[in-house]
Amino acid sequence: MEVHTSSHCHCTNQKMLDSYLKRGFEFLTLSNYYPSAPTMPVKTFRDRHYWVHHDFPVMLNGKRIEGPIDWTKIVGQWADQLKPERRAMLPFTEGELRFPNAPDNILEAPNAEHHWFTDRYCSLHLCAPGSAYASGTFDQGGGFKTFKHGYSWGCGEDVHTSIRRMIDALIYPDGGGVTINHPSWSHYPDELIWDLLDFDPRVLGIEVYNMSKTYPWTNNNCEDYWDRTLSTGRQCFGFFVPDWGQVMGTNVLLVPERTVHACLRAYRLGNWYGAIKGKGILRFTSIRFDGRHLKVAIDKPAHIQLITRRGISQWKNKAKELSFTVSAGEEEKYGYLRVRAYALDGSEEVIYTQPMMLAQGPTMAPESDLARPQLAEAGWSADGSL
Repeated sequence: MEVHTSSHCHCTNQKMLDSYLKRGFEFLTLSNYYPSAPTMPVKTFRDRHYWVHHDFPVMLNGKRIEGPIDWTKIVGQWADQLKPERRAMLPFTEGELRFPNAPDNILEAPNAEHHWFTDRYCSLHLCAPGSAYASGTFDQGGGFKTFKHGYSWGCGEDVHTSIRRMIDALIYPDGGGVTINHPSWSHYPDELIWDLLDFDPRVLGIEVYNMSKTYPWTNNNCEDYWDRTLSTGRQCFGFFVPDWGQVMGTNVLLVPERTVHACLRAYRLGNWYGAIKGKGILRFTSIRFDGRHLKVAIDKPAHIQLITRRGISQWKNKAKELSFTVSAGEEEKYGYLRVRAYALDGSEEVIYTQPMMLAQGPTMAPESDLARPQLAEAGWSADGSL
């Protein structure tokens, strides 16, 4: 069965939540920052929650200070330095319910967008769906002078240490992981992406599509990053996210049951496909690969492309199926297989399988319970079989 969701979606009010629900999202991993901490459960979460209930560590002048953190007491030490409207907010209190019309019993898991790593430029952002790890402070913009007094806005540690903390805080050891956000907008060098993927197999991949990162100097589609990375033999899953954009970018999880664990497990295994629009406009109904033979089926005619290390290796117009066979000895030639399909109904929908690796790079993690799945054999059909 399918569960629509995203690994990177900011949500700071009921209107934003409604937009995700209208798109059919059934599994929430909201990814806010300031602080970078889980926004859940949505039914009871209140504005300024972490101003009052900061129960996780914070970095102060490069040293890790264990929570809980009493921001009223701390900020009160320099209250005379604050603007009057800021000073009037002391002592800090919680606000109203952030999502007063949140639905009952929706699936949700912890997540946040983490940033401010000490050994990388500040535009490196990571999400961690399924991780309860929290970092940073509430003081976005520094109006309460916490940064001036030595408190880190974000992780405040090197990126490898921060990733390890994210992984250690996964609510299910066999599900979820870390995503590398908006490569094009942040202008990541390929070597940075490869370093993070090689650091731990639970660094799952990159955002191939990010709706809100469209500017004159960048592109919200990062397929070029994806293909360069896959061509090295590194498995790199592709994520499709709205970020702040709300209306485009969907991960369609393929799960045996609608549970939080099953959804996070699907992320870990690469059992999902990406969609620009989502909402079932165009769907894969079967994705089958046995290590040699690939066959995908789609619910309505589409332009279907097979992409490999060599570029577009097969193209079928107005088709509902694509098949491809990798002959013995051709593994290095093709490197990987992934499929992209374009809707023909004017919706501009595009859907993407996850990559199926044929050749393994020299830096890939050794086979173990933690190794990133290579998807040498993978399969899913709309009848629910995995």
